[in-house]
Amino acid sequence: MKIWIISVLLFCGMIYSLWLSTEIDDAGIITSKRDLEDPDYYIENMVRRTMGESGEVRTILYADLVEHFPSDDSMDLQKPYLQLYNDVGQPWHVKSETGWVSSGNEVILLHGEVEIWRLDSEKKRIIQALTSELRVLPDDEYAESNEPSIIVHPSAVTHSIGLRANFSHNHLELIREVRSKHKNKTSG
Repeated sequence: MKIWIISVLLFCGMIYSLWLSTEIDDAGIITSKRDLEDPDYYIENMVRRTMGESGEVRTILYADLVEHFPSDDSMDLQKPYLQLYNDVGQPWHVKSETGWVSSGNEVILLHGEVEIWRLDSEKKRIIQALTSELRVLPDDEYAESNEPSIIVHPSAVTHSIGLRANFSHNHLELIREVRSKHKNKTSG
């Protein structure tokens, strides 16, 4: 009788383990409802211009591939490149590996290696920032990251954790653990 009870318990344990492993495998594959959804359209080599109230260009967003998802009206981007124009000088440039745009285009999340730069009137880089996982609010001309960041300037290289960019005021701010190395100017 004891052998029969032990056999039944072992069999029930095997069935439970099999069911549990199936649930764990499924949980690893499906991380959200959106993973089950196919895009309803895609665009290759997209260029989207956003204009200001008086007709001036405010932003230009380029992407190699855009996939639109109807359930939340969001878009996934491959190789996004964003130009942000303000009233002063040259535009800011932001480029990354992948990205996501919210419904209404209020938020752009850039993933992977993110590069931010600005050119002078002679088309030379006057400042460059490198980070990852950047959150951009185009209407506010603002971006932020909590990831390690580097700012490269002609006279210094600065490392930090976290970065804020106020594009309307041409200002980059490093958040914490800031370390800077200044370059010496050599006289010729």
